[in-house]
Amino acid sequence: MSIFRSNNNPNALVAIFLLLMLAIFAGPDTLPRLVSSVIPGADESVPCNWLRLGTGRAIHQSLVGRAAQQPIEIDVKTTAVPNTLEGSVFVSIIITNRSLGTVPILVNADPNQVRFGDDGVTSGLGLVFNNNAQLPAGPQQQSGVPYPESGIRLLGPRQSCVNKVELPLNNLPDPAILNGQASVKAYYRNTDPGTSQPVTPGGTVIFPTQGLWVGIAQSESIPIPLSSG
Repeated sequence: MSIFRSNNNPNALVAIFLLLMLAIFAGPDTLPRLVSSVIPGADESVPCNWLRLGTGRAIHQSLVGRAAQQPIEIDVKTTAVPNTLEGSVFVSIIITNRSLGTVPILVNADPNQVRFGDDGVTSGLGLVFNNNAQLPAGPQQQSGVPYPESGIRLLGPRQSCVNKVELPLNNLPDPAILNGQASVKAYYRNTDPGTSQPVTPGGTVIFPTQGLWVGIAQSESIPIPLSSG
């Protein structure tokens, strides 16, 4: 009989208490890493375009998230180049909010709509091939322009999401991928916090900006391997 079926067994209460403590103290960092080492891909979390929309930014924002200095961390993973030209390489851009507040990010509804290369200015997600150089944060864009709410997603405290990009082998952004000589890194840039708009015409505006973090975060550059099959 399971110890959890006995109402008089103190070991069951102790086990439950220890599991709760593990989830609270190890969960934000250690526990996800342990799970991902046992279950490959588990650390990729939910798709970024499944996150809650950042609506009503004029009146709904996290003060802790607004105050975070460097909340965004970027990681990148890639599948191997398949042996057939009818296949695809999949690049996963993993976005993690390292702060204790909710942080809004710019994400397209279509995960394949990321920028290939970097112009040093454009905000959003991007991939750079065969370049280890540090990317610039970019100049501030024209102020007073609100971001469309349909492009803002809310990343919760210590939460991660994944934006998975499909690269068909018959339409690659860099032909070096086919010979196993390519590398890739991912980045997220935002150059302006955005301007809040009242929910209704003439409505109250509590937060003058949309509260987006301004700066750049980028991953390490990793090789895109060839399939061993």
